[in-house]
Amino acid sequence: MDHLQRRTDAVIAGYLVITAVLVAAFHQQFAPWKALVAAHFLASAFIYSLRFLPPKLPGVVQFFRDWYPVMALPLLYKEVEVFAAAFGNWGLTGVLQELEVSLFAGHPSIYLSERLPWIPLSEYLHFCYFAYVLMVPAVGGYWYYTKQLTKFRELVFLVSVALTVSYLFFVVFPVDSPFYLSAPLGEPLTGNFFYELVHFMAAQGGARGGAFPSSHVSVSTVVLLVVWYHDRRLGYFLAPIVAGIYVSTVYGRFHYALDVVAGLALAVAIVGSYRVVAGRDVEARAPASEATLTDSPLG
Repeated sequence: MDHLQRRTDAVIAGYLVITAVLVAAFHQQFAPWKALVAAHFLASAFIYSLRFLPPKLPGVVQFFRDWYPVMALPLLYKEVEVFAAAFGNWGLTGVLQELEVSLFAGHPSIYLSERLPWIPLSEYLHFCYFAYVLMVPAVGGYWYYTKQLTKFRELVFLVSVALTVSYLFFVVFPVDSPFYLSAPLGEPLTGNFFYELVHFMAAQGGARGGAFPSSHVSVSTVVLLVVWYHDRRLGYFLAPIVAGIYVSTVYGRFHYALDVVAGLALAVAIVGSYRVVAGRDVEARAPASEATLTDSPLG
């Protein structure tokens, strides 16, 4: 089995175990807590069992094996709101608000759209915010379809790390975002296509408490960094969309500016650490290969 798949399995299974332990520790907040803990442990055990599957699987089974993290992580996001409300420490919200006022002379999430009430700008930024949901399926799907499986699995692994780390932070230190605490954008920005689409999706799929660090920023940055490393031309195409995501999270009042900074830092730390470890793995294998060539009777 591919080592990146094993690492992805370990990340998601580990997240399920950690959240199960948290639920058990704060079980007074959950009526059916035993069922929830059991479901998490069973899901974790199932994911662990995937390593025993043969390397070649029937088409549909193989697709599920490869893509289940991309399908599972959005579902796990919906749990965040429940866990955060049950046992999260919401004190970080006030800290971030005060720090943001001192750093930016107010809240950029409020005054940015008030100073730049341009419909074309708003629609472009909301389009970028919407494009976030398509980035991993689109880039991953392209690499998967073209059989560039190492790139695909690296992308899935790093995105899984970024999201599970973010989810754990959301659960333990939830932050109430401007989306829930502030009035939505006013005229003339409302009523336009991408504005309405994004706000409909946010109302249906959002999770209160999942603000700091911004997962929109961390995941889109991970995607951009992985693409930039492997396919620079595709990176040039994605760069303005990712930059738009950075701005749109604040402009659209979905996040504080500090959420963006934290999401960016998280993504850089994850991808940078991975590149260092991957480079060391290559160096560790190199001497063995050289020794083999030296010892060969043909050498």
